[in-house]
Amino acid sequence: MDAGGERDSGHPATLGFIARATLVVLGICGLVALLWLGREILFIAFFGALFALFLSLVVDPLMRLGVPRAVAAIVVVLGVLGLFTLMIWLIWPTLQAQLALVSQQLPAAFADVASWVRSWYEAILGEVGWVGVERIEPARLLSGEVVGGILAGAIPLLQTVSGMVAGSLLVLVTGIYLSIEPETYLRGLVSLVPHEGRERFRTALYHVAADLRGWILGTVINMTVIGVLTALGLYVMGIPAALVLGLIAFFLEFIPFYGPVLSAVPAVAIAFLTSGKSALAVIVLYIVIQHAEGNLLQPLVMRETVRLPPALTVLVGAFMAILFGFLGLLLAVPLLATAIVLVKRLYIQPLNIHAMRELGD
Repeated sequence: MDAGGERDSGHPATLGFIARATLVVLGICGLVALLWLGREILFIAFFGALFALFLSLVVDPLMRLGVPRAVAAIVVVLGVLGLFTLMIWLIWPTLQAQLALVSQQLPAAFADVASWVRSWYEAILGEVGWVGVERIEPARLLSGEVVGGILAGAIPLLQTVSGMVAGSLLVLVTGIYLSIEPETYLRGLVSLVPHEGRERFRTALYHVAADLRGWILGTVINMTVIGVLTALGLYVMGIPAALVLGLIAFFLEFIPFYGPVLSAVPAVAIAFLTSGKSALAVIVLYIVIQHAEGNLLQPLVMRETVRLPPALTVLVGAFMAILFGFLGLLLAVPLLATAIVLVKRLYIQPLNIHAMRELGD
């Protein structure tokens, strides 16, 4: 009877455990599905937070001078937009001409590179394994579709010009509101955490903001230096469209590891129209600039930010690019930095403190 009673009392508990476990699994699946459906809003919110942190680099010093935060934020936004408009107005004639030059020369440049690769391939291996001409055009069309899919990724908003414009405006507005009243949104976020963990969570968020702010400042400095040095180097070497290629290097420097490689491709292709030596010289120029940036500039401007493991950065960047396209690649590094700081502050540090207390006891 006792044994039977134990089996009877254990049976409902087993069913209850299974039911609770099933509900937990369904809840997690539902949460993941909800986050996936709202991925565009999440990306816009994170971009808006990054833009607010960028504004805070100037807004916070203005506040210390006695300027109200709302006024400081609006002044900084107008100043950034005005400076951007002025720069475009000053360089637009040259930029327009060079953009037209790039659009005309780049297809021919890639064709020359392909012809050069084929000539070397045939010189070494002959016709063994070479793709016939009749297969090149379908492969080119397929690669174009693949590249387009990678650029858009799983973010439908990027698949139309109107969607990109609307997303950019939402990021701008979100960043302005976050920069005007950051404490309001911080309190709301902290209130979602149980009371006993709120102070730790608030401290972790402050460290995330500080690290991201330092990363943004260092990245802007890196982008500016790389863009200027690239444009000047290409101009001295006589490479056409040096300004446009410098701007490409400037923007793609935002993406670690992948960005410099992508920015070098059009420059090398255009230089190839001049000669193979010019293309080789451009490759050397990009390598020297990136080497100097990585060993001289980056240790100075990134010393106050979280250290990101290179292998993990590359893998996370590839994963985000495959899953979310170019937008995911842009956000891979700040998301990784945020995750590392939160894991350290909310999991590793409490774990270490608990272990030290156990050793003390």
